[in-house]
Amino acid sequence: MSSSRPSRSATGRTIASFKQKLSGRTPLSFEQDATALLKQYQDALSKLAKSEALHSGDISRVFRAITEACCGLLQVKRASIWLLTEERAAIELIDVCTSGRQHSNPTFAFQSSSWLVYLRSLSCGHRPIAVRHIFRDSRFKELASSYVSCFHVETMLSAPIRQNGRLVGFLCAEAVGAPRRWSRHEEHLAGLLTTMATLALEAAERHEVEQALRVAKEAAEVANRAKSEFLASMSHEIRTPMNAIIGMADLLWDTPLTPDQRKYLRIFRRAGGTLLNLINDILDLSKVEAGRLELESIGFDLNEVIDKAIDITAMRAIEKGLELACHVDRNVPCHLIGDPTRLTQILINLIGNALKFTDKGSIVVRVTNDPDRTITGAVRFSISDTGIGIPSDQLVSIFDTFKQAHASTTRQYGGTGLGLAITKRLVEGMNGRIWAESTVGIGSTFHCSVVLGIQTEPPHQKSVTPINLANVRVLVVDDHPTNRLILRELLSAWGAQVTEASDGITALDELRQASERGHAYELLLLDCRMPEMSGFHVVEQLKSSHSGSCPTVIMLTSNHWADEIARTYDLGLGGYLIKPIRRSDLLQTIGIALGRTKGTQPTAVEATAPSSTASMRALRVLLVEDSPDNQLLVRAYLKQTDYFLDVAEHGAIALDKFKSAHYDVILMDVQMPVMDGYAATRAIRSWERDHDLPPTPIIALTALALKEEGARIFEVGCNTHLTKPVKKSTLLEVLRAYKEHVV
Repeated sequence: MSSSRPSRSATGRTIASFKQKLSGRTPLSFEQDATALLKQYQDALSKLAKSEALHSGDISRVFRAITEACCGLLQVKRASIWLLTEERAAIELIDVCTSGRQHSNPTFAFQSSSWLVYLRSLSCGHRPIAVRHIFRDSRFKELASSYVSCFHVETMLSAPIRQNGRLVGFLCAEAVGAPRRWSRHEEHLAGLLTTMATLALEAAERHEVEQALRVAKEAAEVANRAKSEFLASMSHEIRTPMNAIIGMADLLWDTPLTPDQRKYLRIFRRAGGTLLNLINDILDLSKVEAGRLELESIGFDLNEVIDKAIDITAMRAIEKGLELACHVDRNVPCHLIGDPTRLTQILINLIGNALKFTDKGSIVVRVTNDPDRTITGAVRFSISDTGIGIPSDQLVSIFDTFKQAHASTTRQYGGTGLGLAITKRLVEGMNGRIWAESTVGIGSTFHCSVVLGIQTEPPHQKSVTPINLANVRVLVVDDHPTNRLILRELLSAWGAQVTEASDGITALDELRQASERGHAYELLLLDCRMPEMSGFHVVEQLKSSHSGSCPTVIMLTSNHWADEIARTYDLGLGGYLIKPIRRSDLLQTIGIALGRTKGTQPTAVEATAPSSTASMRALRVLLVEDSPDNQLLVRAYLKQTDYFLDVAEHGAIALDKFKSAHYDVILMDVQMPVMDGYAATRAIRSWERDHDLPPTPIIALTALALKEEGARIFEVGCNTHLTKPVKKSTLLEVLRAYKEHVV
């Protein structure tokens, strides 16, 4: 390596020195001797620089090689290396090489104060200290009795070893017996050897740090694996009883109940849902902190993501009597690439947070292209509420883990403060940011901007017969301006001529004036609940005062109350829509209502009759589940079907049953005693291969705490999975899909 070769200036100094020592020789002889000696030095240093010892990371081997080279190159009987201790209070002899390449590790150690003058000279100077008569040099006065005299050292060349510019030790070439004069090239060689010692020390330090990092990394990986296994286990142990609790509550809801019983059960179901959300938040936070929360990159439809988030949160809005509306700007691209599941979670968390802290008024979701980011695919979601608001000094800290604006907030509204913290991590994972604006007592708006990919080739859309609303006059009546905006944009895009009214009285006036002008409205979208005059009162007034034909009326309601729906049909209206309004529902309802008014069948409604090729044989299902409660739950789910259900308490029993009977579908719990679902699935797949049988569909029942668990489920041979707690509708839908393929 380059540091082992003397520089041109050093070479010049060496030749000049030889000229002095060899002045009595002929010029040719002088040049030959000087060149030969210089080559000898260079070869020796090059060999040392390339030696295995210097790169071994073993500092003891390195020092032995250096002291050995020092003895050989400088032709001294002793060479030693000394190092200061870490606290620099003492100096220790590390290695000694004597003539004949004999090494020893003596136990010489001295207090630094005893060698103070000597150490100060080494520390201040940049060149080695060359001494011909060591007993006459004051710098070695302290060493004369303690070290020098012990080994009859007469002459010494001391070269400092530095690390990061600081003296850490020195290399000594010690001439025994007679005095000796040290030449410049010998001083230079000693300096080169100490440079190698410095490099070796730095390499050893790096090796030590790297080793410590490796150990720490391995320990962290072990801890993460243990944490992951614990999370997977706890998720399963918690979700298994939760599956029974929530499932039984859903079954009980469908039975005849008194009003009080239904009220108690509603509280029961809400508490179960809250507990499940808390479990999900804790598991998500743990995965984020462990660095195991990975985002997918797949194509999806933004409208479907938004509809799903709205559907999930709509019931809570209805229960609190809040208006929930969503407006998507028409310029926002819909066919995107990203993680639709996590984007749905972001929206649910933000809408749920708004619902939690809002007791009256409305929640409005707005989706636009981010005006602050000009890149394609930057979408901003803004969720505004009319809730309690947040103090300005808390607008940043609310995104911290376990943090809410006030300590009293948790007592009054509940929650752990995890939702916004997880949302922030997810948003940042999508190259976005999240922030909030708020006024105490008026409400808050949470904004989040994410960057998503754009699909270059949008997927083929199902062909739906569009409704021809060209030149159809429509009156939209709703006291909420965002709802009117949503309906106006959708209907206008389908060709309708849309007029708005914010209350019932204004609507009646507009209907009367339009009829007098001979431009009567054909379709009326009417909000059920408005201040001063409800939608039903508007219809009653319209029927009593209108002499001609009334427009087709679609009632907009915010809940599923049976009496309001029944009243809609008692009045002979065209239909009803549950808010928040989805594009597909609006299209279908208008088609049905106008078709009924004109006496034609709607063409946009898809047939739901089973295919003639579908099998009518009862589905044989094997449930592998160790929990008696969940066994009972699945039996109850399938009670109203013609499916045959057999139960195995663990994987070993399931394997025996599978070998002796035929099953169309297997529901396999993944964590069970004796033989778990993974081992049972492997054994079933192996038995099928050995007997040349087609694979039976196996549906894993799992908590799926980690992504790795999902990958493992598919690796062992499962076809799909259901996450606990399993909903009745979800299970029946999956089984129905498999039934279509039964021969």
